[in-house]
Amino acid sequence: MSESTPQVSPDDFKGALGSWAAGVTIVTTKDSGQVYGLTVSSFASLSVDPLLILVCIQNSNRLAEMAQSSQHFGVSILAQGQDEISTFFAKSGRDPVPSYDHIETAEWHTGSPLISGAIAQLDCKLHEAVPGGDHTILIGQVVGATSDPSKEPLIYYRRGYRKLTDA
Repeated sequence: MSESTPQVSPDDFKGALGSWAAGVTIVTTKDSGQVYGLTVSSFASLSVDPLLILVCIQNSNRLAEMAQSSQHFGVSILAQGQDEISTFFAKSGRDPVPSYDHIETAEWHTGSPLISGAIAQLDCKLHEAVPGGDHTILIGQVVGATSDPSKEPLIYYRRGYRKLTDA
């Protein structure tokens, strides 16, 4: 007796994943004098030895191609109060630009812009790009990291920004 794989609707899938409260990350890169960034929900630590993280980028988004061309990217974990920055980077249809005039950034080792005021920042060399369905999994070797323990994270949960509260 053969079992068929049950069909899961995209809306049910998105609803289930939207129940996972997560910090908000901006992934950025700089290639050929142009910068580009994207709000990304699929971000995770991967390894301590070596120091690796991963982000998942939709194949139709230019960030995956730019990061592979530049061989680097940065991850900024946003702090409370940076929801407008997240909303800007979540807008589709943007093109790479020479700089972000309205958003303060800093460049470290790789040249990827990192969002100033973020709760944490990771500067990464591209370790590997792996196909993953309609996404590319960018694995980054961390070459710079910092965090600010005095700040609280910006949280995204069920299609909205949230704050941590003490129970």
